[in-house]
Amino acid sequence: MTYHIVEVNNMVKEKVEKFYNVLGYKEKEDIRIFQRYSPNNYNLNELTNDIVEDFLSHNPIANEAFLLGIEIGKHVAHQRRPQLLNAKYSAEIGRFAQQQIGNLMQEQLSVALLDTQLNVIGWEVVFVGTLSQVQASPREIFQRVLKANAFGFMIAHNHPSGNIMPSNADITFSQRLATIGHQMDLRLFDSFIVTQNEYWSMSENQQLKKLSDFSDNFFYLDSYGRFNGRFTIVI
Repeated sequence: MTYHIVEVNNMVKEKVEKFYNVLGYKEKEDIRIFQRYSPNNYNLNELTNDIVEDFLSHNPIANEAFLLGIEIGKHVAHQRRPQLLNAKYSAEIGRFAQQQIGNLMQEQLSVALLDTQLNVIGWEVVFVGTLSQVQASPREIFQRVLKANAFGFMIAHNHPSGNIMPSNADITFSQRLATIGHQMDLRLFDSFIVTQNEYWSMSENQQLKKLSDFSDNFFYLDSYGRFNGRFTIVI
């Protein structure tokens, strides 16, 4: 534990030194002043008005910029992705996908990023295709999921032709994503096809491969409010 604290303190010291160097202050005096007012990292969260005024008096421009940077960092650290909707019911995400891409004149594949409560914390367009097809690969999809630190994901793409039925390629690609997701512990909950008037859920229609070795107590409800099996929601 002590080693970890020392390691973190050294890391902060290096960042502070780099901050002053970027501003053109090469002298070690600024670092010594910083350490006088903040001998431990947690002291930065406990600065009183008097201490701030005293600290600013040594190097007003640089030290004020430093404190502003800390405040910005605090706000950024507490930011969370907005919850767009809850995807517990397939009908909810199906209708949402219809609204987003159902009336487009070219095929588009989007990914819905999910947290542990099945809230949609991101909806991102990954691929844009032509009137009749869209070229997609798992790499870009999983990059988005990992970047968002998502628990799982769903995908949706539209059929401008109005034909709601999935093609063999649609099913094969979705099953491939499910298999890769299982191996990475990034679960594909559903794959949707949407048109302007309706949606198709591969999970509802049992078109995603089912893996029986999941022990997680997560359930997904179809549009009729029925349990879609113990985690057969995933694959």
